[in-house]
Amino acid sequence: MRALTVVVIVLSLVGPAAAEPGKSGIVSVADFLPANYVTDGSVSYQEQLQKAIDAVGPGGTLVFPPMVYRLDEAGLRIKSRMTLSMYGAAFVLDEKASKDGQAFLGENLKSVQFLGGEIVGRNDTWADGVNIRGIYLSGSAENIRIRDMNIHDLSSNGIGLFAMADAPARDVWVTDTVVDHCCNKYGDYVSAKPGPEKGSKRDDQGSICFYYVNDWLVAGCRFERSRSDGTHFYRCKQGQFVDNKVYGAQMGGYFIETCDDVVATGNVIRDNGSRGATIERGSRNCILKGNVIAASGREGLWAPNCVGLIVTGNVFDTNGRKPNGTKPTHIWNANITINGDPYDPSKSSTENYIVADNLITTTAEQIAAIRVDTAAARGIALHNNMLRGENRQVLVQGPAPEQVTNVANE
Repeated sequence: MRALTVVVIVLSLVGPAAAEPGKSGIVSVADFLPANYVTDGSVSYQEQLQKAIDAVGPGGTLVFPPMVYRLDEAGLRIKSRMTLSMYGAAFVLDEKASKDGQAFLGENLKSVQFLGGEIVGRNDTWADGVNIRGIYLSGSAENIRIRDMNIHDLSSNGIGLFAMADAPARDVWVTDTVVDHCCNKYGDYVSAKPGPEKGSKRDDQGSICFYYVNDWLVAGCRFERSRSDGTHFYRCKQGQFVDNKVYGAQMGGYFIETCDDVVATGNVIRDNGSRGATIERGSRNCILKGNVIAASGREGLWAPNCVGLIVTGNVFDTNGRKPNGTKPTHIWNANITINGDPYDPSKSSTENYIVADNLITTTAEQIAAIRVDTAAARGIALHNNMLRGENRQVLVQGPAPEQVTNVANE
């Protein structure tokens, strides 16, 4: 027993193996910086930062002391099974960046946490078509946590995760994070220059953008002043978009495309330039419940070509601020539109919708509170919606009005 006590005392005097980078649970970036390093971002230590990341052992934590870190668009490459603790750290991207890039990137990452930190872009100085993300993950990521971050002024997504159909990502949580004034420029549909700026792609739209991600959660975040869409979820499954704020996007606010089993609840979606919410292109079994969707440029909700959609308990307040266009596909200023999109690549039907118990306030300029086009839609139940404002019409158009149940909407 006495010998064991001596061993314990010796080990405690020696201390943990923190002095050897990579063999400790915690590594500090400061140990890799040169003597008398500056903290104001005037000098780049990007090479040393990458060495610090590479030195972290499996399951370890890399601590970035509070200071300004200067990065070029190549960014920092993250590996699996690590935590980045970045509270108080600011990562400022080069104002002279001239090619696509990001602050952090990783491929096929497993078990990674991004905690805290600020990513600062310079989309005021970068040329159009230079697309720079905050966090760029690709491949079959799994068990990813992004929390307490502040990301702003980028020219592509604040957070972009791009997997593939045959190898989707899964178990991804983004919580308590702000993404402000990011994304590519995107001209309104009827503007002089509609669509994305030259040199950018559809992937660059959305303050947060997920492709082929399953079992995901985005909660307690704020997505504000996107230069294109506030969010974009493409071919994602089993997702939750909960208690977020989406404000002032140039185009749409909440945008899900060809997604299954996605629930959006408790969100405030205001002052977005096009649709407040779009659920489209073969999405199945999705729910929009208990949200406030207000002052959108076009519909509060546009929902073409979906199967099994529940829209209940929401507030739709004076959406459709922009006038309708001259084309049949440009009738977009109802609070809710249910129809078919002739350009939908999924060729999905529009069927089995429940729209119930919503409070809908419409102005005189809008075409209707709710508009349903039965040329495409069938099996649509409109029940117990409270209609207020100057135009309280439920407008059922097309050849099959019997496909719409319109009960107690008043």
